[in-house]
Amino acid sequence: MSNKELKRDDFKWILSMPTRWRDNDKYGHMNNAVYYSVFENVVMTWLEVEHGFNVDNESVRCFTAENGCQYHDAVRYPDELEGALRISRIGNSSVRYELGIFKKGSDTVCATGFIVDVFVDARTEKPVTVPDEFRQAMESLIT
Repeated sequence: MSNKELKRDDFKWILSMPTRWRDNDKYGHMNNAVYYSVFENVVMTWLEVEHGFNVDNESVRCFTAENGCQYHDAVRYPDELEGALRISRIGNSSVRYELGIFKKGSDTVCATGFIVDVFVDARTEKPVTVPDEFRQAMESLIT
């Protein structure tokens, strides 16, 4: 299945959010950099709001090692968006999140992307094993 063929049901968690006027670029659609911001917002909301992980005050932090985005259909203000999340892999010290952006009520994906985060010691910034509490929560999103 290509990324363009992904549907809402292929993801495990959805976050609704509005677009903002400032998200549009001069061509009248959401600027490509904003897609990455949406992806980050989906992941961080799932971690911090849904699971209470306080990544700022922990001894372990997450650093993004790699990310990417494919655009399939234009999004523009005032579209209501739904950011979809799943996990394809949890390694020893890393996790690969896979994301989709949908217009509210549509099953056609507008953009797909991924983020690879590496867990590091907050002091030394050296990779560490994914903490058990993160791993257990993340397993619910594995596809």
